[in-house]
Amino acid sequence: MESGCSHYNDADSEHSRCIIHIDVDCFYAQVEMVRNPELRSVPLGIQQKNIVVTSNYEARKYGIQKCMLVTDALKVCPNLKLVNGEDLHNYRTASNKIFAVLQCWKCPVEKLGMDENYIDVTNLVQEKMKSLNVSNVTLSGHAYSEPSIDCPCGCHTRLRVTSQIASEMRKKIFEDLSFTTCAGIAHNKLLAKLICPQNKPNDQTTIFPEHGTSFMSTLDSVRSIPSIGSKTTEALISQNIVTVSDLQEASLDVLKKHFSSDMAVRLKGLSVGEDNTPVKQTGKPQSIGLEDSFKIVSVRSEVEDKFTALLQRLLVLVREDGRIPVSLRVTLRKKDAKRLSSHRESRQSQISPSIFALSNGALTVTDAGQQKLMNIIMRLFNKLIDLSKPFHLTLVGLAFTKFQERMTGRGSIVNYLMNDISVQSVLNLQNECDTSASSMDYSAVSPSSSTTTDLSDAEVEPSPKKPKKVNWIAKRRCLSKEEVASPSKLKVGELRLNSKELEKVSELRLNSRDRSLTPRASPAKDNLSDTSDSMRDCEERSCDDCPSYVDKEVFSALPDNMQKELKAMWKNPSTSEVQRSSPRTTNKAKPNTIMKYFVPHK
Repeated sequence: MESGCSHYNDADSEHSRCIIHIDVDCFYAQVEMVRNPELRSVPLGIQQKNIVVTSNYEARKYGIQKCMLVTDALKVCPNLKLVNGEDLHNYRTASNKIFAVLQCWKCPVEKLGMDENYIDVTNLVQEKMKSLNVSNVTLSGHAYSEPSIDCPCGCHTRLRVTSQIASEMRKKIFEDLSFTTCAGIAHNKLLAKLICPQNKPNDQTTIFPEHGTSFMSTLDSVRSIPSIGSKTTEALISQNIVTVSDLQEASLDVLKKHFSSDMAVRLKGLSVGEDNTPVKQTGKPQSIGLEDSFKIVSVRSEVEDKFTALLQRLLVLVREDGRIPVSLRVTLRKKDAKRLSSHRESRQSQISPSIFALSNGALTVTDAGQQKLMNIIMRLFNKLIDLSKPFHLTLVGLAFTKFQERMTGRGSIVNYLMNDISVQSVLNLQNECDTSASSMDYSAVSPSSSTTTDLSDAEVEPSPKKPKKVNWIAKRRCLSKEEVASPSKLKVGELRLNSKELEKVSELRLNSRDRSLTPRASPAKDNLSDTSDSMRDCEERSCDDCPSYVDKEVFSALPDNMQKELKAMWKNPSTSEVQRSSPRTTNKAKPNTIMKYFVPHK
């Protein structure tokens, strides 16, 4: 046991951190017990295929263990109640609810699987200590070992405060969701996770920094360290490094012979409980996928049935996520007698976002859309499997791997600039004051390519051809006298013009320029029907510099400097066109003007 904390480097800020690791007790079983309270008092096992993946503590009294065969579990506990847990929907929902509760403390929360979370409460602890009597702070829960002396850096007090916060979090989860949890409290993620199960279930343990090395030496296998995988474990065992204590005693030079210099230093640090990795706030997952494993499937129709069932469940998860998928991946695991372990192969393809529609704020897929997805899935399957030869599969998987956010809402830029969007015709513009812009989704994602992406034969709907960029016409908007005139209240037309409308708009622009160069020129004869009245009114108004297609009321709502800028452009349109297209100015910074929004470059 170390006598103090002085060997830590405060400059790394690792010693000042306050980390909580919360793990839900027998998570799958608890979800089922919360849904059906009658299961609380009976031995309960969660079955997936022919395996009991987990059980409640009542079943563990009989000797039920994780990943035990159902047949063996029933021999040990004949009255074992089994619940099918292959559909993970309820477990994901419960996990998200727990995550939401932990976010109430406004601290970074990092999910680890569905039942574990890291929380960095360092800033919260510092705030609490300002109003606490440091000498009276007590520890909540258990301590791995009581410190012999006080650490001069103050970590003991900070961790005691952290233990109180952990107790509050666990209490909140139980009160709101009825889940019992255990917690580990430490100054880094590694020790917080490893100390967490020390007093399971429904309790918590704190470990102080000076006990890190002695605690790590009690671990039987180097595989017990979360950062060490199977290949690293094999390499260490080949050097007779089996336990964590062996790793502590191994020299750095020996490790550098088999690992990189950085990896060797990392392994030595982990063996004594040192870990500088930060808690990273968890966002939405980068991919959403499901898998189905089985003994053997060798018929294409059976594979299609498996994929159909997976797709139905996957669409439910996508609906809850809210993002629009733009890429789909198919995964297969083939049985190969020549290989000791089965291997996976995958292919992915871009999919059209138009397959997903928005209905009452939720993503939906029609039957035709689901059929398109199935066609893509089976096309990818045919690329992975040579159907002219026998095949044996033990797993199929589906995943949406890339997404685009739905960019709608009052604060979205889409409400101001609707570039490259198919919407209503320009001929349908209304002049009434209560005309409102349509709520639309904006697609601006161009998925990056991948080595496994298959775009050649995927059934992706072609996007409509983009017309040349033209001047967008602002929708009319009537402002009441009480309203404050502001350019932000002007909504740019959410338009994509068809070819006939383009001709009319182009003719309108040419005629307006002729009128600006020739005083009091007659209005264009062929103009938009719903703006003819406005053009006649504009000639009678005092704004002689305004073209006939401009709404005087909207123009007057603009600030004076914007009005001057527009008038200057209308007086000399040819100069502004030349300035925009001049090759000399292409590389120069262009001024941010209102015309950038109303008249985009061609």
